[in-house]
Amino acid sequence: MNKIFKLFIATAFVCSSLTISAAKKGFAIIIDPVSYKEAKAEVEAYAQSVEKQGLKTYIVKDVWNNPDSIRTCIKALATKKDAPIEGVVFIGDIPVAMIRDAQHFTSAFKAKQDLKKLEFSSVPSDRFYDDFDLEFEALDLNDGKQGHFYYSLTANSSQVCQPDIYSARMKTCDKGGVSKYERLKAYLKKVVREKEKAQTLSQMFYFAGQGYNSDCGLARVDEKNSFYEMFPNMMGQTWAVTYQNHADHVFSKYPLMSQMQRKDLSLALLHHHGYPDTEYLDDNPNPVSATDNLEAAKWFFRAKIRTAVSRGKDTTETINYYKNGYDAPEHWFTHEALFNEEITKADSIFTDQLDLHLTDLGKYKPNAKVVILDACYNGAFNNDEYIAEEYIFEGGDCVVTIANSVNSLQDKWCDRNIGMFGLGLRVGNFVKYNPYFESHVFGDPTFTFAPYEKLGFDVNEAIYKSNKWWKKQLNSKYPALQAFAINELTLRDAISSAEILDVFKSSPYQTVRLMAMNTLALYKDDNYIEALALGLNDNYELIRRFAAIQAGKCGDLRLIPALVSLASKTSIGARVDFQLKMALALFPYNELVNEFKKQDPCKDFYNAEQESEKMLKSFVNFSDKSFEGDIEQITKPEVSAKDKLKVIRAFRNRPLHPAVDEILAAFETIEEPNLQIALIETMGWFNMSYKRTQIAEYFKAVSENDKYETAVRNEALKTYKRLLGL
Repeated sequence: MNKIFKLFIATAFVCSSLTISAAKKGFAIIIDPVSYKEAKAEVEAYAQSVEKQGLKTYIVKDVWNNPDSIRTCIKALATKKDAPIEGVVFIGDIPVAMIRDAQHFTSAFKAKQDLKKLEFSSVPSDRFYDDFDLEFEALDLNDGKQGHFYYSLTANSSQVCQPDIYSARMKTCDKGGVSKYERLKAYLKKVVREKEKAQTLSQMFYFAGQGYNSDCGLARVDEKNSFYEMFPNMMGQTWAVTYQNHADHVFSKYPLMSQMQRKDLSLALLHHHGYPDTEYLDDNPNPVSATDNLEAAKWFFRAKIRTAVSRGKDTTETINYYKNGYDAPEHWFTHEALFNEEITKADSIFTDQLDLHLTDLGKYKPNAKVVILDACYNGAFNNDEYIAEEYIFEGGDCVVTIANSVNSLQDKWCDRNIGMFGLGLRVGNFVKYNPYFESHVFGDPTFTFAPYEKLGFDVNEAIYKSNKWWKKQLNSKYPALQAFAINELTLRDAISSAEILDVFKSSPYQTVRLMAMNTLALYKDDNYIEALALGLNDNYELIRRFAAIQAGKCGDLRLIPALVSLASKTSIGARVDFQLKMALALFPYNELVNEFKKQDPCKDFYNAEQESEKMLKSFVNFSDKSFEGDIEQITKPEVSAKDKLKVIRAFRNRPLHPAVDEILAAFETIEEPNLQIALIETMGWFNMSYKRTQIAEYFKAVSENDKYETAVRNEALKTYKRLLGL
């Protein structure tokens, strides 16, 4: 190891660099001074393990405890002439940027930004540090927690989230009599040990929790097929890809933990709901007998009444509400039946077994090297304790988790480019190329699996290769590399939408077609519309699902024939059916009815007349007809500002394209600045609408009109930029 030397940059920070050989790229380790003092030997051993991967390391002690200063430092390291950093890890007590006014960067988070719920209504996100095109304004807000700093995304900022580098956190706390520094040291030793093994990704496990993706079995079947495409080395191996559904067991946490403790497990993908301290796995077991049904009903009433009483509701009033409302037997509602100590204890134990809790970690020791927690809040690193950190800091061989700091959309491509793990992609690059505002790496972002066969190149270094090289990868023998090439070339603006459409129409690989369709969404042109129309009837469930979602967000009338065709089919998948109905609600009723009559898609059904009538009636609820009267609420003086706000905010999830002219006209009637801002922000969610240019031009004019308050004009500028992808 070469001698440690000091490097000074304009911000007057000092960092140490450990260099074994000349490296083209670097990696920063930013650590608080106490953590560095306590774990110096382990940190430097970790830095050496990174150097062995060909990255020059910079160890930076955070002497500022201020996000802006740290960000300045990171930018300086990322723009160095020699060995600029490609990523960073934050170790210990590094400030957490709590972001406001940037909910459009998240996949699902749309909380009202209530100052009374400051922490809850903000997004903890390290995109503050790794996306240099974003601009933030510091806010004079305090939630009482040390290390939290509040920022607002400015109107001058880019409104597109695309990180310049990757980032990760190693943040833990004191637990069970062991200090956070001892836990950090143990983790760093584990990372170094596991990296030295250089294991290939040979075993994968995935799980589906209750209520996730509409409990669609077809989605999980197609998902398994996609893994075999992404990991061809697993094809034919015994149990190389294993799957567990929550409904397979009364309490799925125990077989789940058993699977996760397998020593041979490389990667795990867990689909479920979540909270900072909980992985929600199971619903109540499905009754299989009359006795089961009776016990389930009794448990339901006990749980509801106890919860209501614990929240201050009157006991007698609550009991009568459920007893009379369900016409249930009197003896179910006696004090003994509801609050008996033994029954209450048994119910508590039963409830605890339905989910996986922070308290399970410790005895439960996950051994999957990389775990993707496709859930809300499991990565909420604004808390001292959270699920994602416990996975890596407790015992077991898990070294990396990927998790979300706030809500996460069920229907997002959480494992986009997952096949690149098998070819040696760094975990940090995986999240960098799937940049949701809430998605974060916990642990070592430089961790890689050894490629399952010789490639002749390092995929992490290949990221910086020429457009010509990446064009060749469109014909790679690896579907994962083909899909990544489409993404990379699109980001470089080095491939046309016509070329991507050709890939979509010709590729035999469902994951490649999915990448093609999703990247075409950036072009939003005629080729994209053609891909969506084809995608609605693709044989891959996730393509159909995403096509339905994007068709709704787009609203182009040319999609109506494909939407009606899909709506008339059976066995399209429960989640596709759900998203299709949501999409149809954003199209004109008369257009849908006319197309249905034109196609007459039910003519060959056994009960054709009844099915046709049923579908025609459904268009009343699943078309723009379902919104009748909503927009009028915005303009009526007698409607309260609170109720108007509810109507306005609802259009964030449901961009009603046929009513754009009415919504803009309604804006003209609003005088309250807070409602003006709310409606402008809502219209920013029409960013995929075929009417987005019209909306953008309208709000550009608003942003330049002095009759509006500064805050209103700033929001209008943000919406203008969001709609045009600026």
